[in-house]
This record gives sequence, C-alpha cells and structure tokens, in this order.
Amino acid sequence: MKVCIVGTGVIGSIYGQQMSRSGHQVVHLVRRLDDPRVRDGFEIRLLDGRMQPASENGSYYRPTAIDALDATQRFDLILASVRHDRLEALLPVLAAGRGSADVLLFGGRWEGLEPVDAVLGRGSYLWGYPVAGGGFRDDVLDAALLGDVHLGEPVVTDGRRLEGVSGLFRSVGLTVDVPSDILSWLVVHFAIEAGIIGAAIAAGDPDGFLDSTEWLTEGILAVRDALAVVQARGISVEAAPDAQVFFAPADMVAAGIREQYQVDLAARKIMTRHTGREELGRIFGDVLATARALGVSTPVLDRLEPAVDAYASVAAVS
Repeated sequence: MKVCIVGTGVIGSIYGQQMSRSGHQVVHLVRRLDDPRVRDGFEIRLLDGRMQPASENGSYYRPTAIDALDATQRFDLILASVRHDRLEALLPVLAAGRGSADVLLFGGRWEGLEPVDAVLGRGSYLWGYPVAGGGFRDDVLDAALLGDVHLGEPVVTDGRRLEGVSGLFRSVGLTVDVPSDILSWLVVHFAIEAGIIGAAIAAGDPDGFLDSTEWLTEGILAVRDALAVVQARGISVEAAPDAQVFFAPADMVAAGIREQYQVDLAARKIMTRHTGREELGRIFGDVLATARALGVSTPVLDRLEPAVDAYASVAAVS
C-alpha cells in the first residue's frame, strides 16, 4: 500500500517505520525537506509490546519525505495524526491534495465531527486511535507500541474502506478493534484521558503516579467527573465497556491499575514518556470547560486544575 503520513511526530514515525518494514511504500508530508529529522533521520528506541514480554530495540529511521500534497501522487491512504485542537487547520490541505486516497484521522476527539464533515465530506474518511506513544529526547524517539489499534467509520459505508485500512495495520502485526460507534468511543476515551492526566500531573511524576494507589484513586475519581460530562452531552457511558471499570470501588481499581503497570512496561512507557505539556493541558482544559458550560459539578477536576495550569504554562512560556 502507498501511504502518506502527515509529519514526523511521535505517532506518525512509529507507525511509518513499522509500515515501511512491512513492505509498504511510506512517504511523510513535512513542512521543510531540510529539517534535520528528515534530512539525517533519527533513532527510534522502541519498546515493542506486540509480543509478551515486550522487547526493546533501537534502529535508525530516515523517512522519505515530500513538502506538498498533490492529488496526482495517487496515495492509497493519507494518515494524519494531529492534536485535536490543530486538526481544522490541516483539513483544507487534505481536501485539496487527497485525490482518491482514503483519509485516516488518528487521535482523540472531544467535539463533534461537523467541522471535519464540512471540509472532507461526510462519510469520506475514517477515524482511528493509536495505542502507541513516547517522546523525542536529544534527537532520539523514545517510544512504545502496543499490539492493537482502534479504527472506525463515523458514517458506516459498505465496509471496503475500513477493511482495506484494517488490513494495513494487521500487516504490521496489530489487532484491529472496531468500535460500533467510533465518535462516542473517542469522546469517552478523551474523558478518561483527561481525568488521568489531571491526577498524573498533580502527582508531580508519572512514574510516581503509576506506583501510588493514592494518586491512582484520585485519577479514578477524576475520570468519574469527566464521564459525568460525557453523560451530560447525551453520550451513554453505560454503553461504553471501557468506562465501567472506573465505577467499581476506587481503591480496588487503583490496586489493579498499579499492578498492571508494573508488568505492562510498554503501556507504562507510553504513559511516562509523553512530552507534550501544552497538549495535555488542552485535553484536561477542554473537558473542564465543557463541564462548566453544561453546569456539571466536577469537584475532583476542579481541585486538580491549578496543578494542570501550572504544568501547561511551562510550555506556553518556553
């Protein structure tokens, strides 16, 4: 398959390298071809959780790159992993240059899809959620990849597009999960992420957070607040299996999460190596802003807010 990946960020680089290794033709769309990351390549230190126990390996990735998207290039798929608050600026570029390519938008979503539909066309794209992450440190991508990925069509079609993209991810050794309602799934997971982000930031250290049943309990309570906002938006939390665990006794859930992250080192690395301060602050802040707009009481999120604001402000001034 011929794939264009937008950028050379954490997610695009992880999956781009894996797709290249599996025989797919991968090109990255970048702003500048003379960017050192493009010109010279970079090391990816990957903790690979597709098999257990997870194994870590280091390798060099020199991405093939283009600096403009042209419909005549005839890609099979354009994969765009972009922050939820920056997506709308990218949409016109995708619309103008996609040609006949399928488009997969990769990442979280809190708002509705009307702005995306207005530019790309309703029912003309897929949405997915990666199970990978990490961060760049000293020109090395320190990252982890788990063994599954979530894909869906916001507007269900005949399934051929979804099956084709699913086959791409299966070819790199991933299990594909297809939620019945991808938008609701994304909103629920955005809320879960917001609650965990708030408590992890307040704890002061992600490793300390994952090792502390006290802080994990705070995170569970924060997730409950965030899920109440989801419910107020008219999205059924009861219909979301991944949300149900957060309504079990909090101390019991905290102990289970702590135990899980002691053994699932790839998942732990995704959690602890994220370097996007501003992005994390926006995820938390978007949920809290919606809560206040809808009049939803969120006492735990409220008490975590000062720590998140202080954390995110570091990125704003740097």
